Amino acid sequence: MQWVTGKSVGDGSSTKVKWLLAHCYDGVTWGFLEHGVWVLSSAAFPAVSPAVSEKNLLELRLFGEECEILIWRTDEGFSGRRLTDNGEPDKNDPCRPDTEKRILLGDRMVPDADQTQPNPVKGFTCVGTARGLRQAVPVKCSKADFAEGLWPLRLEVKHYFEQDDETGVVRVAASRLVNVYKEV
Repeated sequence: MQWVTGKSVGDGSSTKVKWLLAHCYDGVTWGFLEHGVWVLSSAAFPAVSPAVSEKNLLELRLFGEECEILIWRTDEGFSGRRLTDNGEPDKNDPCRPDTEKRILLGDRMVPDADQTQPNPVKGFTCVGTARGLRQAVPVKCSKADFAEGLWPLRLEVKHYFEQDDETGVVRVAASRLVNVYKEV
């Protein structure tokens, strides 16, 4: 975990990742790679985002345009996999990958849980909902981005498919994260 929590990992070109999403026992932490070091939302908004550690990590995704590294907790320790794009898919292939945009939680900028931090901080914006849910996302936002109740934050997901040889049914075989951004 040291390479996620502050040690240099190079410029990211060897792993082709840019973003980090960690699901922990005590919340969600986002991050981005900057000059070979992970910048985490736990440093910007510690009251909202937990510090990532081996003890509290459930699942970790490091992702970018070309690949995703997924690490998850098992009963025996941690396991993982890497999904990488291999060139341009055949446009006539029914199993070619497809991307989907998902809406991320957040219809307003909110103060952190201690209500002390301004927004945005260190490249992160603390966002939430009327029900009190909140997260610190790795996107710089302004109040205008949320005008008229908009939910501007997006997560791009790529799905990979497989086809059953007997029935011809096509199903999602795997999915990976690609990008996090705002759409206004």
